Amino acid sequence: MQLDLRLMRYVVAVADEGGFQRAALRLHMAQPPLSRQIAELEQSMGVTFFERRPTRPTEAGRVFIEGARAILEDTDALIARTIRAQHGELGTVRVGYVLSAAYDTMPRLIQAVSETHPDLEVIAREGWGSALDDALRNGELDVVVSHTLSGGPEYRRQRLRRESFVAVVDVAHPFARRGSVALAEFAGQTFSFYSRDLAPVHYDKLMATLAETGRTFGFREDPVPGLRRIVLGDERSFTLVPASMADSLGPTTAALELTDVTAALDLDLVWRDSRTKPAVRAFLTAADRLSRSADWT
Repeated sequence: MQLDLRLMRYVVAVADEGGFQRAALRLHMAQPPLSRQIAELEQSMGVTFFERRPTRPTEAGRVFIEGARAILEDTDALIARTIRAQHGELGTVRVGYVLSAAYDTMPRLIQAVSETHPDLEVIAREGWGSALDDALRNGELDVVVSHTLSGGPEYRRQRLRRESFVAVVDVAHPFARRGSVALAEFAGQTFSFYSRDLAPVHYDKLMATLAETGRTFGFREDPVPGLRRIVLGDERSFTLVPASMADSLGPTTAALELTDVTAALDLDLVWRDSRTKPAVRAFLTAADRLSRSADWT
């Protein structure tokens, strides 16, 4: 036989209130229909839930009430979780991010999401722009944090952070102790960066920034591409990184503020419009709130 959750609630209410009349008041119904429906359930199951006068559960009633409570609690929890999922309060968001976001942006973003949506799981994955683009297109990722995705009409984007560049030099470089420098002062020195194939948009942005100085620079392709291990190799080499990385570069390098460069790098949240599930919308809302409160844009 099938059990109606409504009838389970009726039986539990009688047990909680110690009588049919008080249970009827709690359930906002008349007492006769309550008594009749519980009696019909007892008859269909061939058991007696309550002894009458005074009303108290039988042994069979106690077994039923205990099980009914557990079922009703699970049901209420299921309903609540379903509603929360619909509003993006729980679920999973798969986020890809470029390496430059790993130092400051992603830790603060994940923390902000956890504070506003503690049951929203963020699965983060680092990668180069081209790999993240592929993963977003084929559905492996829900959102990408990047400044290197050119995207297409199916992409939507929201600016998360705009930041300036800083120059990075070896601690033995003549400029290392200055704190700030004009980019033009590096004229004739060697700019070190990874291959354009790995992040063409970022690469082109840096080349354009160098060109704006009107000076000439050498170029060295880093044989071990990445930003966690910046090894410039000599005292006449430099590179450019987002300012949020300045405090995380380690003891062998120094970060210098640029006094003659106005170029900025936009770090965007990119997602596919057709895949904007509630959890993703909640993530994007939390990211926007962080961006505004931190004055990132």
